Amino acid sequence: MSNLEYTPERLPGVQKKIDEYVNRIKNGESKESIFQGLPMSFRTAIDEDLVGWTPESAEQFGGNESIKNAIDKIPSKWSSLVHDPELLDEMWTMPEYIDNEKNAQMKAVKAEAILAAKAQLLQHENEQKADLLKQQQWQNDTDNLEEIRKKLGIEKPPANHEDVLSIKDRLKLNGWSASYELAKIAKKQGVDLSKISREEYVDFAIDNFLAIDDTQLRIAPWQRMGTSVEEVLLTNREKRALINNDIEKAFARFCFNIQEKARSNNRVISDGVRVRQGTKDSNSWLFFGINNGIDKKTNETYKSYISLKDLNTMTPERFTNFMIALKEAGYNGDIKIFQDLSEQGVRLNDQIVMHGGSEDDARLALDVAENFFGADLAEKSLGMDDIIDGESKSYSQILAKRIKDTIKQKSENLF
Repeated sequence: MSNLEYTPERLPGVQKKIDEYVNRIKNGESKESIFQGLPMSFRTAIDEDLVGWTPESAEQFGGNESIKNAIDKIPSKWSSLVHDPELLDEMWTMPEYIDNEKNAQMKAVKAEAILAAKAQLLQHENEQKADLLKQQQWQNDTDNLEEIRKKLGIEKPPANHEDVLSIKDRLKLNGWSASYELAKIAKKQGVDLSKISREEYVDFAIDNFLAIDDTQLRIAPWQRMGTSVEEVLLTNREKRALINNDIEKAFARFCFNIQEKARSNNRVISDGVRVRQGTKDSNSWLFFGINNGIDKKTNETYKSYISLKDLNTMTPERFTNFMIALKEAGYNGDIKIFQDLSEQGVRLNDQIVMHGGSEDDARLALDVAENFFGADLAEKSLGMDDIIDGESKSYSQILAKRIKDTIKQKSENLF
């Protein structure tokens, strides 16, 4: 029974009909088909009684398209919380209108969106379970194959990385396909690409005539060793599973609060630390200014990048204290951090990016990061954005162009 009080619309006879509709939805009937022709008061009452119930599949909700349509109705200021329906329900507030019909419509939209978010989350969990079962089956099959080999006295064949492409064939690849081939070569040579710097990764790609692009230069170093999309996806799931649920919820709440602050007139976090207004329109990054910030008119922007070994140590409090440490060290510039801990954070090489007001500021930021995070620091780098031929290019794009141009020049000398 809903926690709504009995109104004339909730008389026992009406409630009996509402209960019937609710049970039909819970038993698998499409909610979309049941809602056709029903008045708004009935739809609202049904949605209220379904709050807290999670459909067993997207089909029971009305299909993937119905889920998408409901989720699309979440206001942009709360859309980043769609992966946490409980937090979304808590944070999504709405004004009370004089028009009761409008209030009912707004509540119905919210209830529908919350249910859709739960259905989507359940879908994701079921996909993960299915992937895990496949992994277990693959492991069982592998174990059985090992037993058969032992019984027949057949030695296990060595890992085959001999099937690397010729230089002519490598020149036909780019992006991800080039990175998978580069990983095969690295494994054959005994090189761990996850342990080298971004600049060394660039040189390794050039030496092996494989034109990886700026996407591969921004990914987390562990992804460099993936020889196929399946291998990368499998490792990505393993990394995501290591994220503590409570820490992820705390970070999601922090991101929501920062975006709310970006919409307000008071964007100050601490003396000398403020939220950049552009944060309110971003779906991927949180932007902050430290002390004097950066000069927006300059062509060159010096940047330093860092990532942590364990994302569970990236708490809101720790990141805030890091910004205060930058301020106290006299750093002038901007800083940005990802919004999604387990999705975006896991895949990025540049989890925190510091745009220095000058080259000295960028270097200072890196020094502060090394002292502040200590042994928790994984990757660090220094680079520069620039305007080339009238177009703004990031440091990763500049490195990617260097790879492409150098490989082209080298290949012209060979063939």
